Amino acid sequence: MKLAIIGSGTMGRIVADMARQNPGIDQVSVIEPALGEELDDIAQPDVIIDFSHPDVLPAIIRYLSEKGGQVGAVFATTGYCSEDQEAIQRISEKAPVIRSSNFSYGVNTMRRILEFAAPLLSDCSDIEIVEKHHNLKADAPSGTALMLADACDPQGKRERICGREGESKRRGEIGIHSVRAGTIFGEHSVIFALKDEVIEVRHTAYSKTIFARGAIEAALWLAGRKPGFYSAEDVFY
Repeated sequence: MKLAIIGSGTMGRIVADMARQNPGIDQVSVIEPALGEELDDIAQPDVIIDFSHPDVLPAIIRYLSEKGGQVGAVFATTGYCSEDQEAIQRISEKAPVIRSSNFSYGVNTMRRILEFAAPLLSDCSDIEIVEKHHNLKADAPSGTALMLADACDPQGKRERICGREGESKRRGEIGIHSVRAGTIFGEHSVIFALKDEVIEVRHTAYSKTIFARGAIEAALWLAGRKPGFYSAEDVFY
């Protein structure tokens, strides 16, 4: 498989290093849009892994459209707005794509646990999410925190409250709280607070390699697939 990685930041470098050691990947190319590099500058890949920035999305969409289903894309960037997500959904009609806020096997398993547990607890508990990341992470709350909130409340019946201040009383909501400090790789806790007891589901990342490993596994799985919108769950389970 020929792989193109968009973004030469920390995650892009980790993905590239891991990909070059994978026997299923014959060629690894890295492009950095911030330096003016484009996908057309390299040999056509089978799959793209994007760990860059939402601003790069239009160029990726154009490239996928031009290739007519010959190239797939793994979208691992966070911070997409609703219009960006709709654009990814539309291009999946022409190309195979996977988008996830988190490519860790553990986080995706946590999501499945929450999908099972939340219906049992939502009517009798308050739900709070606390996420912690390093001090260089720009977006808040994390895409993973929002993904976990959706797992707890797929119908969107509870308002998402990102942080709190003032004296307003709690309503039907999911509170999401962000910490940006030090070199924390990533920690997400979902708290179900019942009367006189608490259930907490937590995932802690001790290395960024878990996200790179999952993205590479997704790319290998996606290569040669028919156009469509796939998820990390399709890959892992």
